[in-house]
Amino acid sequence: MTLKDYLKKHGIRPEDFAAQVGYSRGAMLKWVSGERFPRPEAISRIAQETNGKVTANDFASQQVQR
Repeated sequence: MTLKDYLKKHGIRPEDFAAQVGYSRGAMLKWVSGERFPRPEAISRIAQETNGKVTANDFASQQVQR
């Protein structure tokens, strides 16, 4: 599941999730849009906060589709 889909499904604003995982709103918006690929430690934190619903593979597949 993409991060964008996860946030939409759970009604979470990107800026709120950014604060929850400890990253900036700007970084989060770039990850959600697929403009940037998060660093491994950020992906790990996102996977943890989403209970494994969003993983490194989800970011990788998003990059391939672009």
